[in-house]
Amino acid sequence: MNIRAVKSKASAQHATRQSEESTIYAKIHAAIVERRILPGVRLVEDQLAEVFDVSRMRIRSVLQSLAHDKVVTLHRNRGAVVAYPSVREAKEVFAARRLIEVALAPDIVEKADPKAIQRLKMHVKREKQGEAKPNRALELKTSHDFHSLLAEVTGNRVVVEFLRELMTQSLLITAIYERPDVSSCSHQAHAHLIRFIERGDAEGLAKAMRQHLDEIEGDLVLFERQEFSADIRAVFAP
Repeated sequence: MNIRAVKSKASAQHATRQSEESTIYAKIHAAIVERRILPGVRLVEDQLAEVFDVSRMRIRSVLQSLAHDKVVTLHRNRGAVVAYPSVREAKEVFAARRLIEVALAPDIVEKADPKAIQRLKMHVKREKQGEAKPNRALELKTSHDFHSLLAEVTGNRVVVEFLRELMTQSLLITAIYERPDVSSCSHQAHAHLIRFIERGDAEGLAKAMRQHLDEIEGDLVLFERQEFSADIRAVFAP
């Protein structure tokens, strides 16, 4: 086998490994975001390697990627655990969301064309439909996705990626601290935001966004909670 063939084979193997790791990453990430694995749960390498039928080294690489995206925390003695934001971190995340999402209002209003507004409205319809189903985890994810869609209107990829990271942390925070009696009506608040965009009212959108975020944070009961546990094999069972 010549050198070119060897390099080609190595490149193909590398691509396959990356594809497998991306798939595993997506499955674990989805399980966390959808609250099938709750904050503070240990992600044991041996169990995950068995579940996904890959080596521990491959799992370790996936967990490092999840840690880089602040979905997982790596501890020297405990290994990997699903990120468990503290009360202080929860407050800081919402402070960051207010700084960014309120400041984006003028740019969103300026760049929101009819296609973008229609996309936002379709998402709100999905939110309303989701609120009628007994799946709070999916409902929360859909609600948080709306804020990422708003950021996408600006076309600023750096802002979009940063806000998506904040949304993931915000979703974990909600999983821990949300009051049990919170009503499901995010679609109404989001439809209200869209009306300011349609009117070209950047100042109104900024004010409404701040109020919306204040209300979301107000639905949290911020005190330290006990840790959760989960059967990892059961979570990823076919």
